[in-house]
Amino acid sequence: MSINYQVGDALPRLKHTATAFQLFRYSAVTWNPHRIHFDEPYAREEGHAGLVVHSHLRAALALRCVTEALGPNWRVTKVAYRLRKPVCVPANLAYTARVTHIEGDSMTLELAEEHPSGEVGFEGTVRVSRAEGQNAGVRSSTPEDLA
Repeated sequence: MSINYQVGDALPRLKHTATAFQLFRYSAVTWNPHRIHFDEPYAREEGHAGLVVHSHLRAALALRCVTEALGPNWRVTKVAYRLRKPVCVPANLAYTARVTHIEGDSMTLELAEEHPSGEVGFEGTVRVSRAEGQNAGVRSSTPEDLA
């Protein structure tokens, strides 16, 4: 089976608005006690413009852009990223992924987090491989999926 993507193809953009409530919940779920994510007066004391969006949350959103677009037939096998600028809530973010390399049943995609100003706040790469026995880029539906 061949991969249904070509170098240069872009996956659908994922738009997300980060909120203070989401940061509080993400801190709780990840056991991250750093107050810059849920205590705004403290975050400002530390020199931030407001509550800071977690780096790992930003990475998860970038990966969500890939996993939602490719579907369950693909597996993330390697991720690398770096933050270029901090983000404070409320933040309207958009995550993009573009195919940069294809080899066999694997692809490498370039990730980016775009801010409304046009700035890139996050960049990275992700390697994905087609799960064994799966058709690349094809999502099948069963009657149960449609119910």
